[in-house]
Amino acid sequence: MTTEQSIATRLAAGDREAIRLTCRGPLRLRHDNLVERPWGGLRMLDYKGCYPLPAQKQLTGLGLGEAFETAACDRDGESAAFPSTVVLADGSEIALPRLVELAADSILGQDLVTRHGRHIPLLPKTLDIEELLSVQAHPPGNTELYVILDADPGASIRLGFREQIDPVQLRQRLHRGRARQRDLLGLLADDVDQHALHATLAPLLAQRTIKPSEAGEALSGWLRSGQSGRELETVFGQLHATYWYVLDLMNEVVVRPGQVLFNANPERIMSASQNPRSAEVHALGNPGQKEILMLEIRRPGVTYRAWDNVRFPVREIDIDKTLDALNLEPTEAEEFFVEPRLLAPGVERLADSEHFIVDRLCPDDSAVVLDDDRFATMHAIAGACRLQSDSADEALPCGHTAVIPASARGLRLTGAGTVIRVQLPR
Repeated sequence: MTTEQSIATRLAAGDREAIRLTCRGPLRLRHDNLVERPWGGLRMLDYKGCYPLPAQKQLTGLGLGEAFETAACDRDGESAAFPSTVVLADGSEIALPRLVELAADSILGQDLVTRHGRHIPLLPKTLDIEELLSVQAHPPGNTELYVILDADPGASIRLGFREQIDPVQLRQRLHRGRARQRDLLGLLADDVDQHALHATLAPLLAQRTIKPSEAGEALSGWLRSGQSGRELETVFGQLHATYWYVLDLMNEVVVRPGQVLFNANPERIMSASQNPRSAEVHALGNPGQKEILMLEIRRPGVTYRAWDNVRFPVREIDIDKTLDALNLEPTEAEEFFVEPRLLAPGVERLADSEHFIVDRLCPDDSAVVLDDDRFATMHAIAGACRLQSDSADEALPCGHTAVIPASARGLRLTGAGTVIRVQLPR
C-alpha cells in the first residue's frame, strides 16, 4: 500500500508542480508564532484567538510581547530564531524561510530576488506592550510604522527627542545611571529574585514624585546584611531622577485605536541632512503600564538599546552605538501621525517609503482586487476577510497573516474586515 506524500514533503524535495500549485494562491501562516517578553501582556491572545494556561503571567513572570507575523530572513537573529510557518492545503506545514529558499522566484518575483536575495526583507510584528520598553534606536535607513490596534485610555509611547540633545551630556548621564543600577544590585542579597525586584521597583519609579524612604522600605527585605538602608535610598533617588530625566527628553505621544504613526525623521530635518531617513529615538509603552496592542511594520535588523529604564534582570545596552544612530534635533509629536490617503474605494495609503509600502484595505462594500506579479504580506487586524480567486479561497480572520506570492493571479479581498497590506517598492 502506497502512502501519498504530504505537500510539505513534496515541497521540501523540490517538486516543481507542488511549488507551482502552492504559490498560485495565498500562503497561510500560523498565527501563533508568539514570543514571551518581560514587558508583554495577554491581550494579544484574545486578538488572535489563542488561549493561555490559567495565570500564565503570574506563573512565568512573562507576558506575550511579540508575534512574529512574517519572519523569513536568516540574516537577522530574531527572524532566524522565530521563523514563520506555512500551513498547507492538506494541513502539513513547512517553514517559510525554507519555502522561500525553494521558491523565491515564485514568491518574491525575480526582481526582488535580484535585489534582496532569497529571503523576505521585512519583519512585521504584533506587539502587546504592558510595560515600558527600553530607549531604542535602529541603524541608519531603518524606519518603522505603528498601527494602533487597541490601547487603554491615556496610553502613550515616547517618540523623538523634544529638545536639542547634547550627546556628551546624555552619554555621561546614561553611563552614570547604569553604574547606579549595578550599585543597587550590590546593596542587595546575592539571592535576590531580580524579576520580583523589577515588579516591586517599576511602580515606584513610575511615580513622578516619591520619597526615597518609600522605596527604601519596599526594598529593605532584600538588603544585604551589613548594608545601609540610607545608601539604598540614595541610590534609588539617583536612579529615579535618571529614569524621569531620560523619559522627559522625548515626546510623550498619547495613542488611540485606529491611529497610525510613522517613526521616521521628519521631512524638515531630512531636507537639511544627507543621511538616510531613519527611525527616531523611541521607548514604546509608558510608566503607568497602560497596555497597547500594535502592528509594527519594519525591516529585519539590529535594535540598539541606550537605556533600559532600570529594568531587572539587567540586559545588555550599547549607549554609544544608540546615540550615534540617532537624530539629536528636536521633534514634535504631531510630526509622526499619518494622515491616510485614499487611493481607491476601500484602499488607503499609510506609507510609501524607500523600504516598504503600506496600505489599509477595507473591502466592506466591494472586493478589493489585488495586484498581480506583486509580493505582499496581508495582516488582518479587524473583522474577517477572505482571499479569493478562481483557484483559491482562503479565510483571513482577525489576527492572522497571509503571504501573497508574486506568482498568484486574480486575487481579491472580500468580507467585512480590515487588512494591512505591506509591499516592497518596485
